[in-house]
Amino acid sequence: MIATSNNSTTSGRARDKKPRDPSRKLKVVHLVIALQFGGLEKVVYDLVRFANRQRFDVHVLCLGEVGALGASFAAAGIQVESLGVHGSGAFSAIRAARKRLRQLRPDILHTHNLAAHIVGSIAAKLSGVPVVIQTRHGMHESHGLKQNLSNRLATRFTDCMVAVSGSTAEVALEKDHIPRARLEIIRNGVDLELYRQRVGKPLPKTSRAIHAARLDHATKDQRTLLRAMRLVVNQCPDFQLQIAGDGADRPFLESLCDELNLRPNVTFLGFRHDVHALLPEADVFVLSSVTEGLPMTLLEAMACGLPVISTNVGGIPELVTDSETGLLVPPQSPELLAAALLELIRDPARAETLGRAGRHRVEQTFDIRRVTAQYEELYLRLYQEKS
Repeated sequence: MIATSNNSTTSGRARDKKPRDPSRKLKVVHLVIALQFGGLEKVVYDLVRFANRQRFDVHVLCLGEVGALGASFAAAGIQVESLGVHGSGAFSAIRAARKRLRQLRPDILHTHNLAAHIVGSIAAKLSGVPVVIQTRHGMHESHGLKQNLSNRLATRFTDCMVAVSGSTAEVALEKDHIPRARLEIIRNGVDLELYRQRVGKPLPKTSRAIHAARLDHATKDQRTLLRAMRLVVNQCPDFQLQIAGDGADRPFLESLCDELNLRPNVTFLGFRHDVHALLPEADVFVLSSVTEGLPMTLLEAMACGLPVISTNVGGIPELVTDSETGLLVPPQSPELLAAALLELIRDPARAETLGRAGRHRVEQTFDIRRVTAQYEELYLRLYQEKS
């Protein structure tokens, strides 16, 4: 059974074998590729922002550039630095990470997704970091013999792998070959103070949807969303869709929007820093992904009391109960996605009920403060076991 959190000398520096002084802070270093706009980066941001600063000293290392979210980390008083080695080859990245870890002397290295996991776990082994934790945020697998072998080696050097959903946990067991005893599930959380509920009574009609995600056909599949919109607009000509986000698929999506004659109904907003302010202004949130771990944008929409429609993939059913806290449809089905949108357009009272139930669900289980406490309990437990 996979555990769900609710609550030896290595090379490099030598460690004191005495019991840890409880007054000493544990140093936690998070290792990522970069801090661009995305669900993984939001998770890391919230983990360091809500960290217990009396017990933990936190630091963030980026293999590549710091990225657009770096300023937000700095504003929260979190040290962030770039190693500048992403794409330079595994050996160079491991060497640079090992050197910096020896200087920082962390008690815990927390890596996030595949590249950071491979580089970080090996560098931690070489530099004598006592505890290595890896969070698997998505369903993606390693590809090719070299990457598979590297990932399995990294897993051997990992004290605990955290999956953000039951579905990602199954991938970790099957593809990462992590033993069940070293696998836990800690689902993502959201700042309920930031994502407040919509103010006022139910609107007389559902007239505007919002979608927020990276524009990526292989994962988010906004092409299906636009084709569903065409079917909705055929019956509700005034219905609007806002798409917040950017990515490689944007030129194709804009061309498809023209082809479907949806320019009057679809607005591409690009990257937005204020999604938390946009969500309460919409009437429904829609997600068309073909793969997900536990998407932050869905959590954020539900935290606002916004009714949600999503594809039934990955860990989403662990968050959205169909017809209770939202509506679920199969992926790559414009017809069924359109039917779900039309259902809420025609029944605003039902949309309001789903939105309230979704907010309650997030309050009960997905508060970021509770999630951060679960990670910190894991840090302490693993460090005490190693000490």
